[in-house]
Amino acid sequence: MKNTEQKPALTAARVMECMTPGTPYTGQQVARLTGYSLPEVQRVLSGCVARGIVRQTRDDRHSVYRVPTEEEILRAGVQMLGHALPQTILQGYDAEHRRFREMCMASRRPVSGRPNSDDEPHV
Repeated sequence: MKNTEQKPALTAARVMECMTPGTPYTGQQVARLTGYSLPEVQRVLSGCVARGIVRQTRDDRHSVYRVPTEEEILRAGVQMLGHALPQTILQGYDAEHRRFREMCMASRRPVSGRPNSDDEPHV
């Protein structure tokens, strides 16, 4: 009898340890490095791209995957901090839009058949 051992499932950590930050790889290259099939590698790479830990671009016919370098990660973090606004304070256009919406809702007539409305038309 033959002893058949199954490979453990491919994980994002395994893919990440095979890739050098800043170096572009095709899906086929990552499959060769990890020893797993291309569909398995593409599934894991898609998840990594969705989580933002791997970047994907197109090269003529193939998708190219790249792990960002530490410098790129820091630069992106600094850019995100510059655009962050407090979520509780509305400023500028947002505050004006909120006030206009509240005024419209306050002056609106109730629609018949809805809760808290009169069935009689308003004059």
